Amino acid sequence: MDEKRLDCMLVHAPKFDNWYKPLGDFIWINYLPIGIFALADNLEKHGYKSEIVHLGIEWIEDHNFDIVEYVGKIRPRVVALSLHWHYQSYDVIKVAEAIKARYPDIFVCAGGFTASYYHKEIPEDFPSLDAVIRGDAEEPLLRLVEHVTKNKRDLHTVPNLTWRSNGKVVENEAFYCATEEQLNALRFTNLPLLKNHKTYVNYFGHPFMWKKSFSKKANFHKLSIGSKTLPLSIGRGCPMTCTWCAGSILSQRFITRRTKPIYRSIDKILESIQEALSYGYETMYVVFDPYPDNQGFFIELFAKIREYNIQCEMVFECHGLPTKPFMDAFHATFPHEESFLCISPETGSERLRRMHKHRFYSNEELLDCLRYLEELGVNSEVFFTYGIPGETLEELQETIKLKRFIKRNFKRVHCIRVLSIEMEPGSPWHMDPKKYGIVHDRPHFRDFYRAHSSKYNQTYSSLGYFIPNYFPDNNGAQDIAGFEQALQRIKCKYFCFLGPNARKSGPAWTGRLFCNTLSLMDRLKGKKARADDAAPLLRGS
Repeated sequence: MDEKRLDCMLVHAPKFDNWYKPLGDFIWINYLPIGIFALADNLEKHGYKSEIVHLGIEWIEDHNFDIVEYVGKIRPRVVALSLHWHYQSYDVIKVAEAIKARYPDIFVCAGGFTASYYHKEIPEDFPSLDAVIRGDAEEPLLRLVEHVTKNKRDLHTVPNLTWRSNGKVVENEAFYCATEEQLNALRFTNLPLLKNHKTYVNYFGHPFMWKKSFSKKANFHKLSIGSKTLPLSIGRGCPMTCTWCAGSILSQRFITRRTKPIYRSIDKILESIQEALSYGYETMYVVFDPYPDNQGFFIELFAKIREYNIQCEMVFECHGLPTKPFMDAFHATFPHEESFLCISPETGSERLRRMHKHRFYSNEELLDCLRYLEELGVNSEVFFTYGIPGETLEELQETIKLKRFIKRNFKRVHCIRVLSIEMEPGSPWHMDPKKYGIVHDRPHFRDFYRAHSSKYNQTYSSLGYFIPNYFPDNNGAQDIAGFEQALQRIKCKYFCFLGPNARKSGPAWTGRLFCNTLSLMDRLKGKKARADDAAPLLRGS
């Protein structure tokens, strides 16, 4: 066996080509899935050499970077592509095709939620991928690499694998779903396994987009919250069913076969925080809040952070309303201006909130929560959406009024973001659109591949669905494109939150002014698409 040859290269391909007026050309899906470091580290722990390559980072560091040429130098036995978010669909397939065309002997696979949901369709429609790993991938990827490195062609015993055997797509019976014990055996913060990891740590921050015409420092200071932010692994799974979310329990049962949430131990989470801080991270970002009515786990975690005098900031996404004991513990542990809670009522209509959001709460309960945060001196962000099934224009006005009331009365609510929701594969309304009265054009993986082949289909204006009769007399919105355009006009008029400070938002008119200013600056600088702005995966292919 060649001791110098890499056993597995894990590749993250962001959606590279996007265009939106205030941002111009930008790169989207820059954060790595939380579990990718655990995958690479698990391979290393078992004696298999691995490396993570983020194509966005490589382009930032070297516009001439060529993934095909790099694969040729390293010659990994397995290339594992991250296909977690649907936005990556087109870029991931193009990377797979380019690598497979040049190096047909290299085993190319994909994994992640999107790949898992379409685990049969992808290898059937795209022969450049030899396999898809469905669900939790630590044990399956390890067994796959083990088989490939030993030249074992029979992969029937590799769990969670859907692969091509003798020209037919086969779904293996063996299945792996990580237990809490297995989750605790994983290491999620072995940052040096990522090529150019210092760029990732120092410049990739919340809220995630990367404007191509800005420098690294300008992107970090103008388009992020300005703090080095790590998505912190707390656990897996969700007991809720929110209609638009592909992480709902309905989706989890299909994708991972997980039926209830599991937690990492507090000691392991503390290890991750301390290791992340040693690499320069400042803020921990938590998106795992499965039981918002019972947050005792986090109260205990916060107490341990204080006990060990661990100094960090935190951004915490609440999946319901935080309890008073939780808010007290958060304030005691993270008394910094840079720490904040994210609360998502989604809509000003209580009827719609009850219909779409698993954890219902009234508007008055929301306002009571914000009042308490105000008393404590804890900062927050509030998130709304619009254009959702069942919504009337009258209920849209309820959202507009509630947003204005919060902005006028709560100084600690630094930012109110109103974002449209794009169709996610495996979400309840994706799986059963008739139930929710919507029409979407993305039932199959190839539909997401097609949609994301265009730079103009990006998260800020492309939805992939249409609600008949949402507008009186349809008002020109008689198909998906018309519906998207009509909602965009509403967003610009009422909901634009852009501004020179990503930590704060102002009234919509200031957002429109900032949007026009950025757009004018790009035109004056002559920032047009250049040949070297092509995605860093096709050169030399």
